[in-house]
Amino acid sequence: MSTLLTLSTHTTPAAVVVAAEGEIDLATAQDFADGLAAAAVAGLPLVVDLDGVRFLGSAGLAVLVSAATEGVNLVVVAGEGTVTRRALSLSGLDAVLTAVDDRESALRAPRS
Repeated sequence: MSTLLTLSTHTTPAAVVVAAEGEIDLATAQDFADGLAAAAVAGLPLVVDLDGVRFLGSAGLAVLVSAATEGVNLVVVAGEGTVTRRALSLSGLDAVLTAVDDRESALRAPRS
């Protein structure tokens, strides 16, 4: 895994939480994708906590879209006013992905 991105994963009764810290760009997108894929194997909803992310590029956005289109039930934590929420908003993905302000809201979010 790149030193530019750190992923930590833990399981709750409601979901698997993957917390990212650092930068998600072309150099780290594969590590991000691998982390999400490993967490999705549990079959639980996936909470992707991006509050620790300083940069979210198009490669990272593509990973999120790919996971969602592959049937992963995911909720993205991207606090209002953060760089991650801005990236989701500017790309229009906030209308496609479920994005919430904090982890507690993500764990309470409705599941499909």
